[in-house]
Amino acid sequence: EVPAHWEVKRLKLVAAFNPTASEVRGLAPDTGVSFVPMEAVGEYGGLDLSRTKPLVDVGTGYTYFRDDDVVVAKITPCFENGKGALLRNLGTPIGFGSTEFHVLRAVKNKTISEYLYYLTISGLFRGLGEAFMQGVAGQKRVTNDFVQDFIIGVPPVDEQKAISSYLAGKINRIDTQIGRE
Repeated sequence: EVPAHWEVKRLKLVAAFNPTASEVRGLAPDTGVSFVPMEAVGEYGGLDLSRTKPLVDVGTGYTYFRDDDVVVAKITPCFENGKGALLRNLGTPIGFGSTEFHVLRAVKNKTISEYLYYLTISGLFRGLGEAFMQGVAGQKRVTNDFVQDFIIGVPPVDEQKAISSYLAGKINRIDTQIGRE
């Protein structure tokens, strides 16, 4: 159930999915870019951004992203364990990481990154994603089709901001109470 003034859409209609690396054109091969392997992404938002690599070493064969993108692990057990993050303060304009990430980018005037991130850590998204994984044991993955065709309630952007702010406040309060920062 969603409020009447919200839209109900497939995720691919309100977020760019695995966007192309258009910002790479024109960069020198020795340009340093953020590098985020799977082990640098914690459960439910933890992120280690201390690694950089020359573009020439990661420009092909890795997943591309930029600041404000959302990454979601697609392989088992990382997906089930909640590995995913909202990429903020990369330190470089673009980055690359594990090929086992789905990347979502907010579409201006339709979604905001924070809303997409909270969607991807929701129990509904994670539970259904796990149920629809494909592959053999130990190598199961959440498919591109599942993520792109996932149906969501899309409030107006101002409501997305309010919802995201509310959730951030609640999460910060919980983290403080259990001693995490």
